[in-house]
Amino acid sequence: MEVKCSIYEKIRSGEELTEDDKKNLKEIIRRMFNFFVEQEILPTPNNYAKWFFVFCYVVENRIEPTVNELIDIYYKIFKEAKIDLRVSGEIERILNEVKHVIYDYLDTVQGYDRKLGKHEKKLEEVSAQKEQMEILREILQELTELRKTNQELIEKLKEKQQYVEKLKKELETLKKQAFVDYLTGLKNRRSIEKALYDYFNDFQRYKYPFSVIMFDVNNFKEINDKYGHPVGDCVLRHIGDILRKYLRAKDAIGRYGGDEFLIILPGVNLQNAVKIARRLKNAIENYFFDCGDKELKVSASFGVVEVNDRFRSVEEILREVDKKLYEAKSKDEHIAY
Repeated sequence: MEVKCSIYEKIRSGEELTEDDKKNLKEIIRRMFNFFVEQEILPTPNNYAKWFFVFCYVVENRIEPTVNELIDIYYKIFKEAKIDLRVSGEIERILNEVKHVIYDYLDTVQGYDRKLGKHEKKLEEVSAQKEQMEILREILQELTELRKTNQELIEKLKEKQQYVEKLKKELETLKKQAFVDYLTGLKNRRSIEKALYDYFNDFQRYKYPFSVIMFDVNNFKEINDKYGHPVGDCVLRHIGDILRKYLRAKDAIGRYGGDEFLIILPGVNLQNAVKIARRLKNAIENYFFDCGDKELKVSASFGVVEVNDRFRSVEEILREVDKKLYEAKSKDEHIAY
């Protein structure tokens, strides 16, 4: 199956995109992100680049495939096609470039329109004074027609401007849905697991150290049963705020599921990771969870693991830190490592 994607080749070679290319690019991105969300595909750089190639082929060839047909195209293409992952980093940059081109063009056209308006007014004054000058009236008529055409162009450009803004907002929403937990604003499970895979790959290659903390809220089911799920959700949102306040910007923080949270601490050894877990534990225990007409006090249990050469996979890390969390439940300190 011979598959070509002209946009892909142009991006790779640095060639300038035509207006049709930019229009197709917007459609490719829109379809691809919708597909990622609907099919729960993690938008890793590799997936991003490969599916871009698929949707580029679909859009450029005016194909309207079903989901199964899309998957068939994917497998047919990647028996022979090679993908440059640099493409994934260029797509949003080009979309921003398209937006700014439209903005600049609109400013230019509006500037011309203002000048045409001034000239039109002057010609009206001259024509009124010298009605015998037929040539001036003809020029005025042509100028009026030109300005009318210019106004139509301005309206079309404004429509394109609004469309690009809408598309960017849709992309931002879809990306947020794909990466962010809707309740806490932290990374969702897919995103935090992806981060863990990335850090583990770096450890295997470069021995860059890191530790992992998994914790959950003690007796969280009782909170839901006693006060209702809205109060339980409120507690989780506040915990998200606590984590953002007490952890570094470079730490990866995610809601792993239910009341479980996963934290990745780059460059932190076990001893310091335990200190961080204690600090978070104290912060949670000393926090007043203001949830409407309820003010609660809660506690949490923490499992802590430092990643080292004994781990052969991310799954082993997750099993170990989950085991430590389970052990912490029976300890007075509620921390196990």
